[in-house]
Amino acid sequence: MTVPQRRSWQPPEGENLVARAPVSFATGAAHRVRGRRWFRDTERRDMQVELPGWPEGPTYRLRSWTGPVVRAVLGVAFLLGVLALAVVSGGNVPSGSGPGGSGSLGSSEDPENEERDFPVLWAAPGTIARTLPWELDPARRPDTEVTHLVLTDRRLLVLGGLQDPREPWEEVLWETDLSTLAVVERRPFSIGGRDFRITFTDGSWCRLTSLEGEPLVSRLTAG
Repeated sequence: MTVPQRRSWQPPEGENLVARAPVSFATGAAHRVRGRRWFRDTERRDMQVELPGWPEGPTYRLRSWTGPVVRAVLGVAFLLGVLALAVVSGGNVPSGSGPGGSGSLGSSEDPENEERDFPVLWAAPGTIARTLPWELDPARRPDTEVTHLVLTDRRLLVLGGLQDPREPWEEVLWETDLSTLAVVERRPFSIGGRDFRITFTDGSWCRLTSLEGEPLVSRLTAG
């Protein structure tokens, strides 16, 4: 690690700060992957042990599927419950009832990577996504530290910092030129709809999330 900077990071003269926000690798929301994340190569193998400098992290297993028969029984039971509620309430079914109601994740646009698996890094050897810092993983970094994604008019950077007003510092953990970004897209099938995916020009990608990142994500997805 480089020598910490005892102030908030600012771009050098001639480079303009566009937006920044705290970010982390995303976390699965669907039943089978809830609370989990994986780091995959293009053969869908776990590659985290291959990433240089990464400390050991948790090993997750996929949750078991609910069988189709069980799902069908639960669906019928749910519909019967809704009908009974409608009768009791005089025909007024509360808003938000049913699969499409408030709080529902809705339908995934990419079930292979959002329901059946949940990679937050997808990268072949030697690709850009493999260079991202381990500090983006909330399961690896201390609770007192935070990572920020920073967009300037030239670069995309990841900064590491300490959440302690008595001794604040920031350092550059990673950076890439904007020319390496192929596409940035929102992933609405996520907790609070806050996930977004950055695909690099070499085909590798990462999936990040940010509680306060709307201005940053808006600028990134604007192209």
